[in-house]
Amino acid sequence: MQQLTNLELSTALLGFNGEAVIYCDGITDSIAHDYALEYARMVENRVRGLETQLPRMPHGLFEPNRKLIRSTLERMCQKYFSSKR
Repeated sequence: MQQLTNLELSTALLGFNGEAVIYCDGITDSIAHDYALEYARMVENRVRGLETQLPRMPHGLFEPNRKLIRSTLERMCQKYFSSKR
């Protein structure tokens, strides 16, 4: 796996964060919205090489919604980082 340069990492993070924020802002349920933001931060930290843990599943967030949030943000991550790894 190839290391990203600082410029490549910054550019990919800008793209990921921009798309992730739009996605998260489109979630109207406040519990799901907060979980999506936490998951996006976790993905960003993972890409930066920091130790991460999955966000805690909040009470009131249904499993299908959690899975949709996770899969959507993971696809965004692959879009911006997989070709650069």
